[in-house]
Amino acid sequence: MHIVIANALAAAIAGTVAAAPASLMEASPWLEKPVKIVRAPLPRDPDNPQAKAELSCTYYPHFAVKQIDLGEIGADQLSILPAGAPCRKDNSANEKVVSANDWTGYFEGAKGDYIIFDAEDGWNDGLGFAVFTPEGRRLFEDVARKWKGIELRPSGVALRYVRVYEAPCTLEVDADACWQKIRKATGLTDASPPDCRAAYVREQKRTPQLARQVLNDPTIVDYEVVATIGANSRTVTAATGKALRCRPAE
Repeated sequence: MHIVIANALAAAIAGTVAAAPASLMEASPWLEKPVKIVRAPLPRDPDNPQAKAELSCTYYPHFAVKQIDLGEIGADQLSILPAGAPCRKDNSANEKVVSANDWTGYFEGAKGDYIIFDAEDGWNDGLGFAVFTPEGRRLFEDVARKWKGIELRPSGVALRYVRVYEAPCTLEVDADACWQKIRKATGLTDASPPDCRAAYVREQKRTPQLARQVLNDPTIVDYEVVATIGANSRTVTAATGKALRCRPAE
């Protein structure tokens, strides 16, 4: 893997261009190693001089991913380029810009020809992610608390992670009926309902003024899954058959 700065890019952007340190996604054993990464600083916003603005392009054999990060929460732009396209702030005619209606957040990495973006912020102790094609089509999205592995299969890409699921009910109010809904939605068909009482009590103690309301908070369940995503198919299967943790929604 090489980190390079294109001469044309350096001439087009004010300031000194310098290679940035490797990101976490580059160190992941489950993601592809890029062919190269181009990084360059962007002019600082005078209204927000502390924010570090950066343009980056991560190249793979069949495509590249461009990210414009202005130092705010979430990238200002995510887009997909042909593999040999130059890395420029201005958009090109053959650039596929990811619509904010489809996804906002950051580029995380790629597996084969599957592109993975992360959300810009956490949700119920997890982090949202999405899988896109090099053509800019969103195939799948979910929320993960912990990753277990990513691998290519003949049917597509298989993602193994601890999923964060928000039930449409609370186990503290109607445990039996709520658990039936959770089982149907998650595939935890052979599992017994988890004991969420301690988690609800902790939340009541943390917010005593809302103690009664906490009991009606939807139940969040963490459980391990394998999601297999192909060009025209997606399946999510419970991997262990039991819930790992439950708690009230934040």
